[in-house]
Amino acid sequence: MSWDSYVDNMVSSGNVSEGALLGIDGSIWAKSASLNLTPEEAVAIAGGMGEASGAYFQANGCVVAGTKFFTLRFMGDEGIFYGKKGASGVCIAKSTQCLVVGLYKEGQTPGACNVAVEGMKDYLVGAGY
Repeated sequence: MSWDSYVDNMVSSGNVSEGALLGIDGSIWAKSASLNLTPEEAVAIAGGMGEASGAYFQANGCVVAGTKFFTLRFMGDEGIFYGKKGASGVCIAKSTQCLVVGLYKEGQTPGACNVAVEGMKDYLVGAGY
């Protein structure tokens, strides 16, 4: 199974509009074809998720594909970030080796996106990632 299929699985649930899997070093393992996530954004996300305090995200928000999301909540001890911009938002969950990124748009439920992203993270942790 390729990394792309994990992203496709989240998106096909209908709870995630676009998604990505990133290495904890900021490398892009897989992403939705429509998600214009840059390598620089991926490295910044990984850096922010690597902090325990959440100071980076509190000061800068989180930029994904050119959209800046403000920080709703960051739980460094659990490796979870929630961000929002208007009716859209992002959930990022950190496993041992990767970051699961899921975006939702207007008409999608933030909580359902969070469940999909965190569920994928839990699955990957169980698989050794």
